[in-house]
Amino acid sequence: MNRVVIGLGSNVGNALALLEACCKDIASIAVSARFSACYETAAVGTVPAPDYCNCVGIVETDWDYDRLYRCFKEMEKAAGRTPESKHRGEVPLDIDIVVWNDEVKRPRDMEQEYMQIGLNRLKENI
Repeated sequence: MNRVVIGLGSNVGNALALLEACCKDIASIAVSARFSACYETAAVGTVPAPDYCNCVGIVETDWDYDRLYRCFKEMEKAAGRTPESKHRGEVPLDIDIVVWNDEVKRPRDMEQEYMQIGLNRLKENI
């Protein structure tokens, strides 16, 4: 069984509804899944972008890393994400595998406020 910490975000359209639907979709393919409540954060990066609606999830899955990663990329694409939209600062859906078992895959993300808020909210609800 693999334990995964994921970060989710959206900054276009009805971002909250999109994230809530995405969390349900992820829960349907996982052995177990818990998600923080959604919250708003300022965009991070060099491209000007609208604020993000974010949440963090802890997922247990029997899928391997590559299969889960590909699934998340397909979910992003289905939500309308393209390389062009990302360059414009518009991200319909972003799903990142930040921690895979005990390995931090995205150390920069792990340090960001948008991850720390969600992790703290998950800890509060244990």
